[in-house]
This record gives sequence, structure tokens and C-alpha cells, in this order.
Amino acid sequence: MKKTLLLLLITAFIIPFGNAQDSGILFEITGKKVKSPSYLFGTMHLIPKENFLFPESLQEKVKNSEMLVMEIGGLSEQMKAMPLMMLEEGSLFDIFTAEQLDSLFIYTEEYLGYDETKMRASFSKMKPFVLLQLFTKEQFGENPESYEMSLEQIARQEKLEIVGLETIEEQIGFLTNLKNEDQVNMIMETIRGNVDHSETMQLIDVYLSQDIEKIYEFTTKSAMSSEEFEEEMLTNRNMNWIKPIQKIIKKNKAFIAVGAAHLGGPNGVVELLRQKGYTLTPVKL
Repeated sequence: MKKTLLLLLITAFIIPFGNAQDSGILFEITGKKVKSPSYLFGTMHLIPKENFLFPESLQEKVKNSEMLVMEIGGLSEQMKAMPLMMLEEGSLFDIFTAEQLDSLFIYTEEYLGYDETKMRASFSKMKPFVLLQLFTKEQFGENPESYEMSLEQIARQEKLEIVGLETIEEQIGFLTNLKNEDQVNMIMETIRGNVDHSETMQLIDVYLSQDIEKIYEFTTKSAMSSEEFEEEMLTNRNMNWIKPIQKIIKKNKAFIAVGAAHLGGPNGVVELLRQKGYTLTPVKL
């Protein structure tokens, strides 16, 4: 989407997605190939505290599961990220035009307290997605909530196994495989969005509508979205996740949590699992 990664093409045939049956960001997964009902939940990776939708009913479904499944396998995977953030050569700021750099440094000094000297000293050897993460966090205020961290905390308290659908290396690889131009556009769009908070509120409202097709539509209409972005960040990853999800839910009562943008659309996780013969029933929070 325009301001976050973590939150997608209309085909030649108009498929009637977005009907009442998909009004939800939580789905119960059942079917002949399922040991016992599992759940699929769409998250926002960051959200302001006052908008954090995490009722007791949702927490109980996590506690009553045997396994927590997320995009990556929790904090242990995240700890491997630091070496993957570093450029092998050159400077991060080489990929920006002079005009873009002016806008970048004006923004960081005004909103983050980082002047050009501090920015160059702190981030020159970092990959572009590090700036994207830094700027994205700012749009959600101080100490925003994280669904992934909250889910992992419950899982650790309940001694549930925590499993990732991909490694941190794979997840970061999807980002770094994008063209430099696309990565720069994402950063500049994030800066513009942080100055005008209206889009942040739109994003939160769309998420809280609990309608995966609205989330999908919002993302695909983003000025930042492109065919390459959708293929790399959504479609390919969604398809890669289906086999491991099938294997997991065959033997385990699992709670599966991925970014909400991955659920909707013709190549979303919900539709792909239905094509495999599973029944996905929305559960209103």
C-alpha cells in the first residue's frame, strides 16, 4: 500500500469478491483435510494503541491453539535481521536524486530530529527498507501496538510452538529484490503520507471495517502499488505459503496470522485455500 508494506489487478473477468461472506479479518478453517478447526487472522503490523482490535475472544482462540503460525517465526528470526540490513557497497543515499534528498533531509530534521549529517552517519550503509521501517513507524504515533508481538507473547505464555511461513532472509529478500526506483518511491510516498495523516486514518478505518476485499482494493489503488510490487510482495508469497499451511492444519490446531493485505483478492490466501477444498468461514470480532 502507499504507506506500509506490511498493508494489492482486476482480471479481465470481474470476479464477485467483496460480498458478505468475506466480511471479516478472522476466518475459521475447516474441511476433510483439517484435524480440527484452525484460524486465519489478518493483521496490521503496526497500529495506534487506541485502534488496537484485540478482544478477549480473539486472544482465547490463540490460547486454545496448539501452534502459532506467522510470516516469520517470531523474535528469534528477527534477531537475524541486522546483518541483512547492511549494504555490501556504496551508500544508501546514492539512489536518491538531489531533489529527493532535499525533501528527505528536511523531513527527518523537522519530524525526527535527524539533520543531514546525522542521517548520513546513521544510515549510509543501510538498505532502503530500513528507512521505510523507520518512517512507517512514525505515522502510528508513540509506542504503537504490534499484533505479531502480542500474539507471540500469548504463545510464549501458553508454551505454543511458533512457526514461520518464511525466513527473515526470504522476507527481506522480497523487499531488496524490488527496483531501487520502486524502493525510493515507497520511501518518498511514506514521507508525504506522514505529513498528511489523512491517509493513515483511511488505512486504519479500512482495516477496522474487517473487510479483506476493501483492504485489497485500498492497496491495489495505492499510488505506490505496481504490478511488480504486487507480484513480489503479495502473489508470490501467498502461493508459497499454501503448501506449508496445508501441512500444518492437517495435523495441528493452528492460529495463523499474516498481514491483512494477503487475505483478499483472486490470489489471496483465503481464495487459494478455498481452491484447495477448504472451507473458510469469517468470524466477526
